[in-house]
Amino acid sequence: MSGLAIFDLDGTLALTSEVDDSCWVEAAQEILGLESIETDWGHYGHSTDEAIAMELISSRTDLPSTEETVHLVRDAFVRRVEAAIERDPRLFRPVPGATTVFARLADAGWNSAIATGGWRTTARLKLKAAGVPDVEVPAAHADDAHPREDIIRMAIKRASAASDREIDRVVYVGDGRWDVIATDRLGIGFVGLACGDRADVLHAAGAVDVRPDYLDFSAFLSAVNRRATAFS
Repeated sequence: MSGLAIFDLDGTLALTSEVDDSCWVEAAQEILGLESIETDWGHYGHSTDEAIAMELISSRTDLPSTEETVHLVRDAFVRRVEAAIERDPRLFRPVPGATTVFARLADAGWNSAIATGGWRTTARLKLKAAGVPDVEVPAAHADDAHPREDIIRMAIKRASAASDREIDRVVYVGDGRWDVIATDRLGIGFVGLACGDRADVLHAAGAVDVRPDYLDFSAFLSAVNRRATAFS
């Protein structure tokens, strides 16, 4: 038997939320002709890249609401993330302690997975730029499903298939109130990763355990153990 800790990406593993927002604004302007978009991602029906692109296309443009149009937005976003990495790699920093959190969890008997609302290509780009090793970590992305809950389910499925031990406990680690909502709907545990005002937002949404980073790994692991819920 083994537990599974599932991680969001932007703001949870890598401090990339700010550059992510700016790249999104620029991609929407280029492809969709929108001068501005809401970057509080909880504003949208589903806070995932694929779903956000489709919602913007259908509600604010006359472009066809097709996969092809969504992928034009995705590809423009990818180009901007690549350009930002080339221009200033310092924009892609790991959350303190994130570069070793998967290995330390494994030492403690936990499996890890990633479930992010970001597209697969940009997720891999951002993790690599931030120095967070993810090659052997099962993951699910916005390419896999629109609702965040379905992305988390996919991550659990892939982690279960990759593990040689049966997973009996699950917890999700995230930094957005949409993460709290998704885990509540799924009935799985949640550990917040935020500080200051962002931590207050998570507490207001119902999060009990919120950590600022992974530097105090013992405290983080204790929170994971407290919040993990039974899974079958």
